[in-house]
Amino acid sequence: MKKTIIALIITTMLLSLAPTMVTADQTSDTFTITVQGEYLYIEITPDTWDIGLVSMGSSTYSNTTGPYFTADTSDTNVNIDLKLQITNQGSDWSAATSGNGPGADTYRLNASSDNWVTEYQIVTASPTTIATNIPPTQNQTFDLRFDAPTSTSTGDQQTITITATLIKH
Repeated sequence: MKKTIIALIITTMLLSLAPTMVTADQTSDTFTITVQGEYLYIEITPDTWDIGLVSMGSSTYSNTTGPYFTADTSDTNVNIDLKLQITNQGSDWSAATSGNGPGADTYRLNASSDNWVTEYQIVTASPTTIATNIPPTQNQTFDLRFDAPTSTSTGDQQTITITATLIKH
């Protein structure tokens, strides 16, 4: 009997050291990967500034004669810079080149995103950065100043197109 008990103890000990049987479900597992792409989105509101009739040589501010502009970037998920560029300067008038002011049939357009503490001239040659490092989902407001030509050769209405662009900061 003593030999049987010892044999049972030894067998139990050996079985406890033996590897347990593993099923296929226990040798594999799954996990998920979540990924989101960088996304830039912009919508400018309002999309029109009707300045109306201007005196030659005068300046008109969007925030005193009309709207503050808002760059709605609420769906953007990275920090961004906001740039503006004149992409259609008008049928008879031209935009002033960088660093130059208005002249005969030439206007100047400036923008500010900080209540005119700093201002930037908007030109046709390339986009001008007017706000930097805007956090994700934060909208950006800005104002425009239109400096009318000093004189004009036409009384025709001029339509100017501004293109707003976002780039990743």
